[in-house]
Amino acid sequence: MDQSSYLWWQGCLEKGLKFLAAGDFVQAEEYFRLSFAEAEKLGVEVILAFSIRLLATAQLCNHKLDEAEAGFKKALSLCMQLNNNKGIAEAKAGLAGVALARGQYSEAESLYKQAIYFYPKNASSMRLAVLYSDLGQVYARLRQWTKAEKALLQADALCRQNCYSQGEAEVNNTLGEVYYFQGKNKTALQKFKRAGILFNQNKDEVSLANTQQYLAFLYLENNKIEEALFYQYRAICLYLKLNLKQEISESYYFLSNILQYYRLYDEAQASLNISLKYYQGLEFGLAIRYHGLAVIALMKKEYEQAKDYYLQALKFFQFYGCGPKIGEISEELTFLLKYENVLNKSNFYKLIGGRYDEDSLPQYEVMLYLANSLVIKGKYLAALHCSWRALAIAKAMNYETEETELMIQNISERIRNIKKQ
Repeated sequence: MDQSSYLWWQGCLEKGLKFLAAGDFVQAEEYFRLSFAEAEKLGVEVILAFSIRLLATAQLCNHKLDEAEAGFKKALSLCMQLNNNKGIAEAKAGLAGVALARGQYSEAESLYKQAIYFYPKNASSMRLAVLYSDLGQVYARLRQWTKAEKALLQADALCRQNCYSQGEAEVNNTLGEVYYFQGKNKTALQKFKRAGILFNQNKDEVSLANTQQYLAFLYLENNKIEEALFYQYRAICLYLKLNLKQEISESYYFLSNILQYYRLYDEAQASLNISLKYYQGLEFGLAIRYHGLAVIALMKKEYEQAKDYYLQALKFFQFYGCGPKIGEISEELTFLLKYENVLNKSNFYKLIGGRYDEDSLPQYEVMLYLANSLVIKGKYLAALHCSWRALAIAKAMNYETEETELMIQNISERIRNIKKQ
C-alpha cells in the first residue's frame, strides 16, 4: 500500500468527519469525495466501502437522495462480499435514512430491522441504541405506538447500560411524544421531565428549552396554569440566554396564548409586543400577532387601539395574500367601525365583546397555516409550537386531529435529525 496515498486518504477523511460533526455538510461531502477518490486508487475494498458510506452519509444530509442511495448500495455490496456485518448494518441503516427522507416509512422500518439483525453482538451497543431509537421513530411515524414504545424502551436500556446520557435524554423525549399522542399524559410528563433532567446535566440548553415547552403545553392542557407558566418562563429564559431570536419570539407568542386563555390581558399584551420585537419570520406571523393584539385590545375595551391593530393585521395579511384571513379581519374591522359612534355607551362591549367570549386562542386554521409557513422557512422548533396550539384547539373544537398529529411527528423528526447531524 502506498503510504503517502494512505495518509492523504486518512487526512481527507478526518477533515470530512470534523465538518460532518460541525454540521457543515457541504464541506464534509467535498472531503469525503476526495477520500473516496483516493480510496479507489488504493484499491483496498474495506477502505473503499468505508469511504463511500461516509460520502453517502454526507449526501443524505445534503438531500442528494439518489446519490446517497447509490453510495449506500455500493457500500452494502462490498461489505457483503467481505462478510463485514458491521458494514452491512451501517449501509442498511443508511438506506433506511434515505427511505425515511422519501417518506417510505414501511421500507425504512424493514431496513432498520435488518440493520439491527446484522449488527454484530460484540460491536458497540451504543450505536445499536441509536438504531433502535431510529426504528422507534419510524414506528411513531406509522402510528404503531406499541412497537414504537418497545423499540424506544430498548434504546433507553442500551443508553443507560452505556451511560450515554445524551442518547437517553433524546429517547425519553421521543417516548414522551409517543405517550402524549396516545393520550397517556401522565406517563408523557414523566418522560419529558426525565429528558429535561438529562439535557440539563449535559448542558444541552436548546434541547432543554424544547423539553420545557413540551412540559408547559402538557400542564396547560391539564389546566395547571402555574406549572405551565413556570416551564414556559424557563424555556424563554434559555432562549434569551442563547439569543435565539426567533425562538424567543415564538415562545413569547405561546406565552401570550396561555395568558390570554386565562384572561390575563395586560400580561398577554406585553408578551405579544415582545414577540413582535424579536420576530424575524414571514408577514403572516406579523399579521396574526397584530390580530392577537387587536383581540386583546377589544377585551380590554381599548377600541381605538384595537382599530390600529386590526389595520396592521389587515395590511400584513394582504401582503401575504391570505384571502380567508383578509375577509375575516375586514369583517371584524367593519363591525368595530360600525359601532364607533357609541364608544361611550355602556352596551358597546356587549355588542362586540360577545364575538370573543369563548376561547380567545388563535383559530386552528391560523396556527396550522403558521406552522406550515415556519416549516418552509426551516424554523422547525417554532413550527412545532404552533402545531401544538393547533392540536389543542382542534381537540377543544372536536375537529379531526390526524393531520395535525402527523405534522407534529414530521416536525419533531426533523428537529431530532438536525440534532444528530
